[in-house]
Amino acid sequence: MPRSQSRLTWLRYTIAVVVCLGVGAVLAWPAFEMLWLAGTDEDFVSRQNRLDQVQWIQSILIAGFLYAWFFFFGATVGSFLNVVIWRMPRGETVVSRPSRCPYCSTQLKWNDNVPVLGWIMLGGRCRTCRLPISPRYPIIETVVGLIFLLLLQFEVLSGGGNLPGIDAVRISHSRAMLELQFPLLSIYVFHCYLFSLMVCWAMIAWDRSRMPLTLCVLGYGAGFLGPMIRPDLYPVRFGSMDLGSVIDAQRLEVFLTVLCGAAAGTVWGMLMRAFVSRPTQDDHSRRLGIPIMMVAAGMYFGWQATFVIAALSLLVSVVIWPVLKRLGRTDFAGGVELSILVSSFVFVLFWKFWNQPFGLTDLPKAAVFAGVAVLLGLLLRKITWRPTLDLQRFQRPPETTGTDSPELQVLASAGTIPENSP
Repeated sequence: MPRSQSRLTWLRYTIAVVVCLGVGAVLAWPAFEMLWLAGTDEDFVSRQNRLDQVQWIQSILIAGFLYAWFFFFGATVGSFLNVVIWRMPRGETVVSRPSRCPYCSTQLKWNDNVPVLGWIMLGGRCRTCRLPISPRYPIIETVVGLIFLLLLQFEVLSGGGNLPGIDAVRISHSRAMLELQFPLLSIYVFHCYLFSLMVCWAMIAWDRSRMPLTLCVLGYGAGFLGPMIRPDLYPVRFGSMDLGSVIDAQRLEVFLTVLCGAAAGTVWGMLMRAFVSRPTQDDHSRRLGIPIMMVAAGMYFGWQATFVIAALSLLVSVVIWPVLKRLGRTDFAGGVELSILVSSFVFVLFWKFWNQPFGLTDLPKAAVFAGVAVLLGLLLRKITWRPTLDLQRFQRPPETTGTDSPELQVLASAGTIPENSP
């Protein structure tokens, strides 16, 4: 047996054993707890120690179950996003047609579609034709699962510790499973929805595919209607304006926040698009993913966030440019979009810090980050600039023979060359 196949077999067995142990521990926990406490002495101290040990093991099992469930849920969403990324730019349906192998068109079985594990169990190859399946599928599933998991830790379990204007009260894992924290869960779902769309936009730009209008409608529609229905989705509003005398001042402030965020995102998106070299002819995204993602960031986080995200995105773009260049990405297709995705996620995880960094209020903060973003954008344009050549100038004109030559056609016109007499 080849060494790679042996490693794959051991990996499959390890995954199966871990899953079986986890499920068995959850199912057998009541019996284990009863036996563990029944064997203790009547001494109060020893009984209390055993009870503390049981609670400690129980908290570990609950935390493991909670993290595993949310990661698996996020990976399942990532599996669906793989379908969206591949089919939507091509105008195909994403719901009615089941998943198939891209080479032999064989319909995949249900266990082949299990996120991450399905690809591992198949060994990265189709079950029928044995041609390789791109590792990008499990990578996207893992990334989306980690996004859902980290947002759960930073926004829900920390009691909103990363959100500005919220008094954080840390929530235990058992309380998070038994009690529904609707304000925090609504913000969590709102942000998970945005980052799922951002993953789609970034990967579509990476593939140089056409940006689907449907994704923009879904993203901008939720970004507008969500805060209008639940204004508490915005920890940071439009600004310090007194709207107390206006009817439903809260929703008016939310509307101004969405409007100004979309406007600021549009300006930064078009400016960042100008900092990158022109797209090639095979790039059907036309770099439109940059303004699309920046508009979405402004609508979901507010206009203040666009300045920070723009500066962070350009910084990440400058850092990853040498890596992408070594991978053959000379036109930087998808590089800025991936940077916007990473920067937006970092911004949300540490939103409370970016709200007023170093004590700066909104306008001074905007001015500082705008200056940094412009300088980084000019640097990015300088290092990614490439001359555009008019290849038609170097093409040889088509050779003409016979009467196709313009000179011969003129000479062959009526009255120019006399016809030969018989």
